Amino acid sequence: HENTKTITKPGTLTMANPTGEYDVTMEEEEEEIDEEQVEDYCAMLDRLGNFPEKVAINSLSMAAEDFASSPTSASTIYDCIRSRLVDRTSAGISSPDRKLPLVYVLDSLLKNVKGVYINIIQDDAANWMTTVYDIFDKANEEDKKARLKKVWNTWREFGVMKDEKKWRQIGQCFLKADEKEKAVADAKTAASGIVRNTGGTLQLTPSLRKQMQLLLDEVQSDGVDELDKVSLERLADINPDLLQQIKEVAEAAIKEQNQQQNSIQQQQSTSLSSSNNVPAAPTTPLSDWSKLKLNHLEKSHDLIASLQRHVRSANETVVVQAQLNDTTHLYAAVSASAQLLTDMLQQWKDGKGFGSGGDNGSGTRRKRRYSIVKPAKFTNEGIKERNDAVIAQLYEVGLPFVCSADGRRFGTQLELSKHLDALFRKSQIEKTMERTDENGWYPEESVWILGRNAPDTAPSAAEDKSSDALHNATADNPADEGPTTVSADETRDRCILCGINFAMFFDQDDGEWKYRNCTEKNVELDGPTMEEEESEAVLVHVTCWQGLGSPEYLTADQIRHAS
Repeated sequence: HENTKTITKPGTLTMANPTGEYDVTMEEEEEEIDEEQVEDYCAMLDRLGNFPEKVAINSLSMAAEDFASSPTSASTIYDCIRSRLVDRTSAGISSPDRKLPLVYVLDSLLKNVKGVYINIIQDDAANWMTTVYDIFDKANEEDKKARLKKVWNTWREFGVMKDEKKWRQIGQCFLKADEKEKAVADAKTAASGIVRNTGGTLQLTPSLRKQMQLLLDEVQSDGVDELDKVSLERLADINPDLLQQIKEVAEAAIKEQNQQQNSIQQQQSTSLSSSNNVPAAPTTPLSDWSKLKLNHLEKSHDLIASLQRHVRSANETVVVQAQLNDTTHLYAAVSASAQLLTDMLQQWKDGKGFGSGGDNGSGTRRKRRYSIVKPAKFTNEGIKERNDAVIAQLYEVGLPFVCSADGRRFGTQLELSKHLDALFRKSQIEKTMERTDENGWYPEESVWILGRNAPDTAPSAAEDKSSDALHNATADNPADEGPTTVSADETRDRCILCGINFAMFFDQDDGEWKYRNCTEKNVELDGPTMEEEESEAVLVHVTCWQGLGSPEYLTADQIRHAS
């Protein structure tokens, strides 16, 4: 028919008769994938290997997107991926390391390509998901199992699968594993004597729970993110052995606290029961010293006499200066210890025991503390004499703990630890404080050498000093062929060869921003792309291009993508 015309619309083919009425409508034949395209796609899957490279997965998704509206072709592509995913016997393909990248390809088809792939993958995912999980489970690949479960969870989080029942059916392997793990954890928890309430909380006494929570917080204080910290109930599910250890330590700590409280109460009751100023007997300390069967009163005289004899013999012995410097502090500590021990035993002998309380006890402590300085020595001549005991109180005896950071001394390890914590917090605050970079007094080295002082030099150097230092010297050479400046393009702000940002300046003549030491070159692509282009225009540094021998065209293997 000469007057017949054809109007083509997406998906339909409509013909009109000479009267202008549309009377024939038929579906346009969909493009089907051929055998050569299937072989190419399978080869791309085999090249994917063990590492889920993002570029390769995107290429596979783009190739599959051409057939997203064809159920037959999409099923063929899906079968190529699925056959490799569930393969357990073929060499190389059956390796557990090859499975996870293929799962990421299917995940990309679901989230990015969509189309008929959603129904195809949803209807069969329950089969291959269980198979892949079993492969990882037999290979003891806990990390890969966790990643596979994360992919399954994202299908519901991103709304890919809106049917909750179908989503749970696909993840039956994960749900069964969680139930099994919870049953094992509950059994271990029950075996350790910890029972759960109806609501799932642990049956613990308030004091025991408080002590266990303190220990758990201490365990999670270092190296654990705030969002990753767990409660006691959650710890019972994931690590019941650790929960049992925390419980045992907490019970021991509570028992020790109770013993200390009972000891204090006994001492107070003994002190209150004393009357008629009768000195109370010294309380036996609850330590390993009480296990030693020693007569302290008989041995104390020999011990003090021995210490004093060593001090006197050291004063009479002729030694070299080096040895004297090394032992001075030691002799001072020995002398101070002997003096303190003498005063303590004398007070004990006189009946002023350590267990007596009230004003008598406080007076005893003051006397024992300052008894190393005799009141008779408070004269013009007495204060000039050297007192090793007083000096020792300021160093090894009184303040034995020294800070390695600033040299300060402390009487207890606890005080030293608090001081070190304060220094650490101060250093961390100083690191996080904002610092202001000051402008230099002199021009940049490259500006000084080249003798340039144009107004556009300062912003260029401030934006990218490293780029100027590497490329300005050659870029400003008038012997370079072709233009060395290109109009700025925010989508192409780095050299495709070295990955360094281009130095940008404002051209007053043209009234636009430009890249310095920059030229545009064509890159020959390995094969035809989706747009059937054989080359691509890219921006490179002139110096980088000259370093390659100034080729007219660049090849794909000469390019690296700047991160």
